[in-house]
Amino acid sequence: MEQYLGWIFLASGGISRVFIPWLNARRSDPELSWSWRYIWPQLATLLVAALLLPLTVDLKTVGALEITPAYLVGWGATDIGRLLDKIVTKN
Repeated sequence: MEQYLGWIFLASGGISRVFIPWLNARRSDPELSWSWRYIWPQLATLLVAALLLPLTVDLKTVGALEITPAYLVGWGATDIGRLLDKIVTKN
């Protein structure tokens, strides 16, 4: 199980980056409905990061990441996806 802990926290960081802002917006506007249209770029970027990460480092290294760095890699990957989505949809 420990060999997958880095991957689990990488995924949980990405999922948190998607859902925490939505839950925060939902708290201020209870009528806000869920739409996959707003999060697909974030999830796609997380998937690309998870697929490319083993190409740059050893798979054992990714699995052996500490909890905090793994979580931050997941959060950061989806944050980049959100930033890119804002740039693309603005034009």
